[in-house]
Amino acid sequence: MRRKLRKHQNKRDVVKVMTGMLLGSVFGAAVALLMAPASGEEMRRKIAGETAGVREKIKSAAGNVESRVRELREDMSDRTTGSGTRYPA
Repeated sequence: MRRKLRKHQNKRDVVKVMTGMLLGSVFGAAVALLMAPASGEEMRRKIAGETAGVREKIKSAAGNVESRVRELREDMSDRTTGSGTRYPA
């Protein structure tokens, strides 16, 4: 039981680290763009390009989280099939 709790805690820690890295990357990119010397038009183009890149990263991360949640739900469903408890899809 303790091993399961420790494993669950480790997974939550990994999610926290990944979230922090993603947010740090976004913040760092924004600061770098705003601090770099460039004309207004150039800066707007760079920001638009970076925004599109961040949007794609977020979509990818959301897809990864969604698939992982499905896997965990299926695993829990498989484990609880014998106990009569079902988790809705």
